[in-house]
Amino acid sequence: MFLRYEMGDQSLQRAYPVLRTRQTAILPFAVTNLGDFTCDNTYFTRRQGLEECLCLYTLSGEGTAEYEGKQVRLKPGEVLLLDCREYQYYATLREPWHFLWFHFAGKCAFDYVRLLNSCGTGPIYLGNRISFPNYYEKLYSHAAQFDLQGELVMSATLQNLLTDLIQLKNTESFSSKYGRYRRELEASISYMLEHFREDLTVEQLARLCHMSKYYYIKIFKEYTGQTPYEFLLGIRLQQAQKMLLETGKTVGEIGLETGFGDSRNFIACFKKKTGLTPLRFRKQNQVGI
Repeated sequence: MFLRYEMGDQSLQRAYPVLRTRQTAILPFAVTNLGDFTCDNTYFTRRQGLEECLCLYTLSGEGTAEYEGKQVRLKPGEVLLLDCREYQYYATLREPWHFLWFHFAGKCAFDYVRLLNSCGTGPIYLGNRISFPNYYEKLYSHAAQFDLQGELVMSATLQNLLTDLIQLKNTESFSSKYGRYRRELEASISYMLEHFREDLTVEQLARLCHMSKYYYIKIFKEYTGQTPYEFLLGIRLQQAQKMLLETGKTVGEIGLETGFGDSRNFIACFKKKTGLTPLRFRKQNQVGI
């Protein structure tokens, strides 16, 4: 491991080691130390080979970081997570740079950071969606509690924080990727919901989105996890199940009214999806009409 750093004459550093018990090694997450720094423009840290992860949150001022071959700015309200085994450099960009930080390890630490960064590496802007200072204060309040109870609380707190960050980052990544097509795709889904009884084709739906048939199928599947046909079939089957339980209509009538065309096709699709014929489904689930 190598480490070079400079705090600067005007920097204020408050760092707190975390007292650890023998059980620390078995926990999913374990905070090793944490701190609250306010740094002047000479502050920097350059490091590689530390068997821990870093979580850093900017309160005010601005920092800069280099890792994974790129450089980013660290702005107020943003959190950055790094695998400290890899090369990293961070420094004050606009003083005073005030940030909260903690290092952590544990059986799941590196996997969670890897999962977080698989949604797109870079700082995450939290705004009012996640209160990082509240999480930090909870960790800090247990830092000097030299017992298993304190370590369990910190491990659970850190897991909750990382889970919230992963969910937020995944949502942002998803919105960014599909933001260009979201309106068109949602419009085609609304059209399916309104016209599922009709003989819809993929070509029709693609034209609604101003896409070619094959590009529409590709984007739709990435967006929903299903092809347009699978999605439409799901709508029809859901409506058919509702009608089987809430009406006394025949299988043939329900098949026609839900867009299957004829009872044979309806029965085949229904049984493939549910493992039951429509009549068997009705008999097993219907309480009364």
